[in-house]
Amino acid sequence: MLAYVRLAEVSERRHQLVGRDKLLVLATAAACRAGWIDVGERCRQLVLEHNAAHLIGTFASAADAIRSPDFAPLVNQLERMCGYERAEFLVDELGLDAAPDQSGRDAGEVALSLLSGRPEPGDGPSTSPPTHPNS
Repeated sequence: MLAYVRLAEVSERRHQLVGRDKLLVLATAAACRAGWIDVGERCRQLVLEHNAAHLIGTFASAADAIRSPDFAPLVNQLERMCGYERAEFLVDELGLDAAPDQSGRDAGEVALSLLSGRPEPGDGPSTSPPTHPNS
């Protein structure tokens, strides 16, 4: 779940909101499967803030979406695009950490912190979008 959340955060910083939404849907599925319903719901909210017409919005909650056979094809398609192992690889390539931090917080707490926009320790400059001198 954290790898998807970290990649979604990077996508948002780079203003790649469509990609971010796909990663958030994957994070929703992973979070709900792991029992982090509040994390899944926060991911769902972020998707709907950007795209109110998204399929995930047709369900009352993230958990309802994940349980629905109507939502499963989207999750399956996205998992083929970026399975969790691939997400972990990309996080590693970006120099980020997909594990909970050392402060004793669990994965759900770290994910909620990232999804709220608060910076995490260890977030390096590689997660920032490139700057242009004439900007």
